Amino acid sequence: MFKGLAAFPLTPLVNGKPDEKTFVSLIENLAAARVNVIAPLGSTGSYAYLSREQRARLTALSTDAAGDIPVMTSIGALRLEEMLDLADDAQRAGA
Repeated sequence: MFKGLAAFPLTPLVNGKPDEKTFVSLIENLAAARVNVIAPLGSTGSYAYLSREQRARLTALSTDAAGDIPVMTSIGALRLEEMLDLADDAQRAGA
């Protein structure tokens, strides 16, 4: 099903909030390196410490910055309802 390199980037934080500029730079660098898929907001992406709004924003930034590289963002959550909301957000962002 999957081939090649999947990149799981960190989510840079400043004072507990996502550093969007640095995050976009990370995604752009991964896209320039031609990884096969970019998978933000997993366990290395600190998803558990981010709000739904922050996660939706970072997912949208990821899909924009990744260009033609597929983005497979995490929708992990403790409650099913929250996971379904995150899935909707990811789909709207094109992930």
